[in-house]
Amino acid sequence: MERAVTHRDAGRDRDVASPEDVGLPSDFRAWRAESADMFARGWFGAYMAQVSSTFLAIRFKVFALMTVVGTTLVLMSGFFVFHLYSAQVESLIRARAIGLGEVLGNSVKRARGPADLQFIVDAISNTPRIGLVTIIDADNNVVASSQSAWRGVPVAALPDQALRDEFMRKPESGKRLDRADTDAADFMVLVTLPTGDVGKLFFRLNVSAAMTGLQQTAWSILVWLAASAVVAVLMLSLLIQRVLIAPIETLRAYAERRGAAKFVPSRGPRDEIAIVAAALTEAFEATSENETRLADLARTDSLTGLGNRSHFKSRLAHVLGQAEVDGGTVGVVILNLDKFKDINDTLGHDSGDVILQRTAEILKNCQRKGDAVARLGADEFGVILTGIAGPEEAVEYANRFIRAVGVPFRIGAHELHQTACVGLTIYPQDGRDPDVLMKNADLALSRAKLEGASACILYRHELHLRAMERNSIERDLRVALAQKQFVLFYQPKVDIRTGRISGAEALIRWQHPERGLVAPDLFIPVAERCGFIAEVTKWVLDEACRQNRAWQDAGLPKVGVAVNVSAVDLRRPDLTDIVANTLVRHAISPQYLELEVTESMVMRDVDVVIGTLRRLRSLGVGIGIDDFGTGYSSLAYLKRFPVKRLKIDRSFVRDIADLRDGKVIPKVIIDLAHSLSVNVLAEGVEDAAQLEILRNLGCDEAQGYFLGRPMPAAEFELFLRHAPNGLHPDAAIREATAVVPSTPRALRGGSAA
Repeated sequence: MERAVTHRDAGRDRDVASPEDVGLPSDFRAWRAESADMFARGWFGAYMAQVSSTFLAIRFKVFALMTVVGTTLVLMSGFFVFHLYSAQVESLIRARAIGLGEVLGNSVKRARGPADLQFIVDAISNTPRIGLVTIIDADNNVVASSQSAWRGVPVAALPDQALRDEFMRKPESGKRLDRADTDAADFMVLVTLPTGDVGKLFFRLNVSAAMTGLQQTAWSILVWLAASAVVAVLMLSLLIQRVLIAPIETLRAYAERRGAAKFVPSRGPRDEIAIVAAALTEAFEATSENETRLADLARTDSLTGLGNRSHFKSRLAHVLGQAEVDGGTVGVVILNLDKFKDINDTLGHDSGDVILQRTAEILKNCQRKGDAVARLGADEFGVILTGIAGPEEAVEYANRFIRAVGVPFRIGAHELHQTACVGLTIYPQDGRDPDVLMKNADLALSRAKLEGASACILYRHELHLRAMERNSIERDLRVALAQKQFVLFYQPKVDIRTGRISGAEALIRWQHPERGLVAPDLFIPVAERCGFIAEVTKWVLDEACRQNRAWQDAGLPKVGVAVNVSAVDLRRPDLTDIVANTLVRHAISPQYLELEVTESMVMRDVDVVIGTLRRLRSLGVGIGIDDFGTGYSSLAYLKRFPVKRLKIDRSFVRDIADLRDGKVIPKVIIDLAHSLSVNVLAEGVEDAAQLEILRNLGCDEAQGYFLGRPMPAAEFELFLRHAPNGLHPDAAIREATAVVPSTPRALRGGSAA
């Protein structure tokens, strides 16, 4: 069955079945695919890397060395053979020349005349090994010669210049003459002629026949020597391969595997390679142990011994993988200790470490088989619940953790009651990814922190939507601060017994280009969390003072304006300077500015807050406590606060018409405030009945939609213009507040202003 054509990235691992390759050998097609792959990756770089790797390999180095050694041996063998051959040829020629010279010399000596000499020459020259023979007398005349034209001719008349020169010189008897032709050897010896004179005998030996046998012998020796050298090199290469290269390559592979497989020595345990391998094994084992130890340290919290966030995510991914196969349900719990920073600040970090270790031990004791516990952060712990039936069981286990952590305990002389909040999410309904589940559990934990101590919140999709909304608000807040998209609304405060407008509360609104007017309860918490609240408060102070100055310059009734400040503002050391500079810049008397803080706000860092409030009060700025009765403030602290006004929370005003006990708490607050010479304002007044009851209880001022809703600055200006002599412009309200004559303030307790 023919495979389909598949093309992967850069031509790698492709099955080639294109039409142009049909019929080609498989090896050629594989080479073609490899070539395309090399080209896609940068053929030149890949080729150079491969060549470099080949040339750096020890096998190639040994091969190159053996090639050089073999070539050297062959060249030395050739040099030896040809040197020996030359020596043998020279020796053979000389021996034959000497023998032939002696024979010819004796023959010439016994000759009787020129005829005998010519006969001797003719007889000698007819042999195959003698080429040219010539006898020259003492007068340098040719007496006899194998060349008939030379007979009786003087040497000076010979046509061969080289021979003529040689014949003219007095030779050394038996010495070989120089000759370019290597196929023959010329010799000249001195002989005694029949006349008794000393003549010269020249003869030429044909050495080619003599050299033929020696050449065959020389080539045979050369072939045997070269073959012996090649065989010796091959045997030596095999020996080096077996003894050196193979163990080194095995050691290299062992090193590249980082000791993954056991190294087997080839020559025994004391082999040098084996010793190196043993050292590498020890190094690899030590490195592996160190890496394992470092990996464990990187995934373990050093203080509690639990896994850290990385370990928790890895474990959660593994559990989710099993749950996906088994179809199980998994719970992800994130537990956060309440007010842990306060413990570190008051008892010290050592005590904080003890609490973290105690919490870790409690969670480990509470976990079931298959569960996992980890420390995710400073005071956050994570628990993976496996094999649970559903969300109800997960919530039950989470509450068990909260109760176990909340058991009282002692650290030194201190008895502590530690509480915790829990955020909980469930797989698969809330997500299938570890990051998603942990993010959802964090969202649930954030909601649990808002609920209060020991809260357990199960993730809902609405929490995600709220988080997205907060992120959107945070993003838009940056633009709002830069573009000044905020506006102030003003809600009047009315003196219940006179009907006079006693002041106004400045309420910030966000004029969003798409959302319209955004209420402060949506963006103020986000501004506090993101650090924008300081700029917002500074703008509100500046705008409220500027607007009040404008109203006073317009001749309107002078009223005080109350501005809300946050807990973050109260902890700023420069808040007093900001307020003072704002008052001076707009020429506003401090008596017309009041700062309102919530009751729960002043109970945090009491000493710091009291110092800030006293500095502000020393400027002449009024201080009001908003939402009084909901923050459970201590009366001892309340007596220390430089307060001008208490505002009864609207929740108590809403229930004030209840015939049973709705009046009890407002009455207590009013009496308490008057005993401390503090005015009381009730907020959230919605009808005349509530206003009448508050007046009868002795409340000083009221604020609410019945008396006036929050209005923009221009509308509030009209509200003040229509207020005769500073009284409320609504006649019905003036009538309602003037039913009973005003009771002297001395009888009710004066203002602290």
